[in-house]
Amino acid sequence: MTTLGAPGNIAPDGLDRPVQDGRVPADPFSLVRAWLPRNDDPDRPLCTLATVDAVGAPDARTVLLSAVQDDSVTIHTEGQTRKAQQLRERPPAAIVVRWPDLARQLVLRGDMRASTSSEARVAFARRSRYLQLLASVNTDELATRPRVEREAAYARFDQHTPDPPQPASWAGFALHPVEITFWEGSDRGPSRRARYTRRGASWDIAFLAG
Repeated sequence: MTTLGAPGNIAPDGLDRPVQDGRVPADPFSLVRAWLPRNDDPDRPLCTLATVDAVGAPDARTVLLSAVQDDSVTIHTEGQTRKAQQLRERPPAAIVVRWPDLARQLVLRGDMRASTSSEARVAFARRSRYLQLLASVNTDELATRPRVEREAAYARFDQHTPDPPQPASWAGFALHPVEITFWEGSDRGPSRRARYTRRGASWDIAFLAG
């Protein structure tokens, strides 16, 4: 962990307060891993995934963040969804994770690439049974029906499906960021952002007003 403008100074306070007094690590993924839960934690965080549609307009929705890899973060979804189609056609994307109670926000911007089939299997296995069932039963056709029919269809599928299958089109995408921004707020003074910008194999760091 180094001090901005004085490389090599080691901060003594670890990652509990990772953006403090100018001290940040050279590798932003140290902070990403410190802020996000471990990959084997079943309580996956919600995030906002922003994409670009066919006419260049922004689109956004809330998804589960699957995992943190060495230089990327992954999400998984049924492969015929609008977000999956947009990511395959136009890879630029952004992910925002918020912790309102901690006054923290993490923003990652870059290109999405297909993740591995093994990561997709792991991600599906870690989903709750409810989400595993929805991956198969929650179709556009079902969405046209009244709530009582949708709930009955889900209950039947739940009853007759001891092991929810991973859909054949289940797909994963890894965001490889070129920019990562950590925001921390405080009720005792101004908030600020620590923004990392990739420059080849290294990262430039700047502090900005919150």
